[in-house]
Amino acid sequence: MVELKPALEPVNVLLVDDERRNLDALESILDRMPGLCLVRALNAEEALLALLNKEFACIVLDIQMPDMSGIELARQIKTRKRNQHTPIIFLTAFFLDEKDIIQGYGAGAVDYLTKPINPEILKSKVSAFVDLFRITRALGAANQALETEINHRKSAEEALRQANNELELRVQERTAELALSEERYRQVVRNLPVAIYTTDAQGYLTLYNEAAVELWGCRPETGKAVWCGTYKAYAPDGTPVPMSESPMAVTLKTGEPVTGQELVIERPNGERRNVLPYPTLIRDASGKITGAVNLLLDITDRNLAQLVTQRFAAIVESSDDAIIGKDTNGIINSWNQGAERIFGYKPAEMIGKSVTVLIPVSLLTEEAEILGRIRHGEQVKHFETVRQRKDGSLIDVSLTISPIKDSNGKIIGASKIARNITDRKRGERQQRMLFELVATINAAPAVEKIFDIALEAIVQCQNADRAAILLSDADGIMRFKSSRGISEDYRRAVEGHSPWKAGEFPQPVMITDIARADFDNTLKQTIEKEGIRSLAFIPVTYENRLLGKFMLYFNEPHPFAPDELRPAQTIAWQIALALEREQVMQQLKRAHSELLTASRAKDDFLATLSHELRTPLNPVLLLASDAMTNRDLPPRVRTDFNTIRKNIEMEARLIDDLLDLTRITRGKIILEKKLINLRATLQDAIAQVREELSQKQINLDLRLKAARHTVFADAVRLQQIFWNLLKNSVKFTPNGGQITVETFSRENKIFIKISDTGIGMTPDELSGIFTAFSQGEHAAVNGHRFGGLGLGLSISQKLTELHSGKIIAASEGRDHGSAFTVELPLAAATETPGDPATPVPPENATPGVAAKSIRILLVEDHEPTRTTLANLLVRRRYEVAAAATVAEARALAGSRSFDLLITDIGLPDGNGYDLMNELGKKNQLRGIALTGYGMEHDVARSENAGFDAHLTKPVRIQSLEAALDLTAKQLQV
Repeated sequence: MVELKPALEPVNVLLVDDERRNLDALESILDRMPGLCLVRALNAEEALLALLNKEFACIVLDIQMPDMSGIELARQIKTRKRNQHTPIIFLTAFFLDEKDIIQGYGAGAVDYLTKPINPEILKSKVSAFVDLFRITRALGAANQALETEINHRKSAEEALRQANNELELRVQERTAELALSEERYRQVVRNLPVAIYTTDAQGYLTLYNEAAVELWGCRPETGKAVWCGTYKAYAPDGTPVPMSESPMAVTLKTGEPVTGQELVIERPNGERRNVLPYPTLIRDASGKITGAVNLLLDITDRNLAQLVTQRFAAIVESSDDAIIGKDTNGIINSWNQGAERIFGYKPAEMIGKSVTVLIPVSLLTEEAEILGRIRHGEQVKHFETVRQRKDGSLIDVSLTISPIKDSNGKIIGASKIARNITDRKRGERQQRMLFELVATINAAPAVEKIFDIALEAIVQCQNADRAAILLSDADGIMRFKSSRGISEDYRRAVEGHSPWKAGEFPQPVMITDIARADFDNTLKQTIEKEGIRSLAFIPVTYENRLLGKFMLYFNEPHPFAPDELRPAQTIAWQIALALEREQVMQQLKRAHSELLTASRAKDDFLATLSHELRTPLNPVLLLASDAMTNRDLPPRVRTDFNTIRKNIEMEARLIDDLLDLTRITRGKIILEKKLINLRATLQDAIAQVREELSQKQINLDLRLKAARHTVFADAVRLQQIFWNLLKNSVKFTPNGGQITVETFSRENKIFIKISDTGIGMTPDELSGIFTAFSQGEHAAVNGHRFGGLGLGLSISQKLTELHSGKIIAASEGRDHGSAFTVELPLAAATETPGDPATPVPPENATPGVAAKSIRILLVEDHEPTRTTLANLLVRRRYEVAAAATVAEARALAGSRSFDLLITDIGLPDGNGYDLMNELGKKNQLRGIALTGYGMEHDVARSENAGFDAHLTKPVRIQSLEAALDLTAKQLQV
């Protein structure tokens, strides 16, 4: 019975280098590794001789040797059958090009290490190959043992055939021993710490260990999985590698082991690992290939470590920041190119010296404090301070210092990152000054107040010795507005000078050295006499217009950096904006004054227009509204007067719409909001169109289903909205049609929907239905014009929005009717509407008995209105005295006593407000204003003058009667 055991004898490692000190260094690194026998060779001849005498786990070979290069020696080694599979690790400090690396791998190299060598990496690589050598040797011994056992078994079988009965028991015992030996072999494979598996001659997996399962991320089925148990495989560059072309497959197909070929395997979950396969053929006693064993060395972590190290080194070296390494005493041990650029010292000048070389004397205590914090494991972040360059200049820096620890966690040094923030600090200072300047400019009451502040900002931002601001006057001559360090004689001498020609776009002009400048001799002498050796002209421009210039003066020749003048240009631009703003503000003030004048003129015109349009309508409406209710007249005549009345009121409504639109647009309309019952307001609006509904035989369907109907609104304006919508539906609905009014509430809102079966609207008409003066094609359908100015819906929309609501118009098209939905917010559920307004007497109401004793002073300069109104009042048994002017009214009031003043507002020799104020106080008169002026401020002024009512012409007699009845009740009180 043969048992597979790990070899205990030492493993040989060949070290080849033409420098003895290098061999000493390699031995010192590898000498501590257990079980190694290190063999030295100073040249190719000694190396080849050693290979003849001994078997080696790996060869560490220097490429650069005098007699024969390492690559050539590697080729000779690989020609020897005994050594063709021996791993070779190249050492080099020079051959790093891709061509050299490819040539080395072609000569049989399995890896490269660059000098100076990282001891841990070298030991890791040699350890891997030593472990592989021992495993391979153990497997070889196991194979040899198995072959011996097989031969023994054949002999036993021959003996058994000769003495079958005698030796049968012995054969069975021997077979059991072989099975046990094979099981032990399998146990050895399964328990190995590295991934290993075996296949038969056709490549089908026969055995694998748990390390292979962990590496593959799956457990393949033996006898079915072929070549390898991995999910997918790739070359290191990402190219897919079919399993049939894997190192194991190639080894079995060609009979030549393929080793050292890196492979990337992919697990079923997508994770990838880098491995080095080491397939070895298994042969029987006759030399026939019966399978193969493959060892997979996982090198993922090693590759990642190398990649991270390389990337980190590249980042450190290419960083624009200074990255400095130092020990716990502040002695510098690393210095990158960024540090050289920032501080001016080369690495050789700083490595081994104290970091205090960079610290100004006044700040030396900072280093002791920083090192103290580092020794306690604390990181110092974004510490802003000042450091000194090699040339003695000071720079602003931001430091981040972190402790460096060894593998045991002991702090052995510090890594310092220093960023040059000089430009940022300068920029921050300049930016702060510019912000302060802009804030001052914006707050300055006049542009003259900012010149001195701007000059101070220029001097600070530009580090100039002197400076001045000059602006062009009305004649185009540049005059000094403010200056620093400039004599009066110099100001007088250079005032008016400009370096820019007329018509050209001005650019900054910089004179590095006055002595070399191409100036007029007189001007040059004047400048030099002032002690100026360098200067710059900064134009102050706005939209290509030259407004003036900034002057920067230096007492020594001054070379200008490309962006040095940018702060001065920014300040010049701010000054230009301030100058332009001053000019614009003056223009705006003039425009505002003109606009106010025009607005007042417009208001006056609208008021006059309203008055002049309403006044001639007043007697007609008075007579028509009186006659339509006069039972002494025939019905046909009363109907005619009613027609006259409706058309006069329509004309008045058009005038009201024009005035309403103007007031709403200018934000001058005043809403008198209170809690109201919206249903009652809606029914009031319906009552105003019932007569027209009856005339056109339109059916009105009311569906007032809203559970809540209390809103906070102006009842008059709300009624105007509903009246406009109802009037619109009546206008465009043919005789015999239907109008539906419905209400419903949802989410603290009430909706009022007014729909009809009228002519409907097209999509184009819907899009502009709420535009003022827009009537669309529906205003004239089938040759019939419906009239109106197209203002009602526009006014209704704006009034609804003033109530925090909205109107939505809808129509399915021509001849399919229209629908308008008003959406308004409901009042809180706990709020209830107040008492309803005093009801207006019905149109056919007769004056009370009190009318017999009321004496009226009527003042009206429009003769038809005065005559008509006087007759109507007398017919209603009032005592009336009429006057056409304020003077006549005063005369009548002085000769007789009156109870009530009914007066027009606009009179030839005064106004009704003053007259009411005078007679109300003197004669204790009540008053009713009867005027063509109907704006809100007109009504308010009437109330302030003492009038009880303000009636806007044209007036229906019924409205006047209601006002008279109210006044009569107040007189009785």
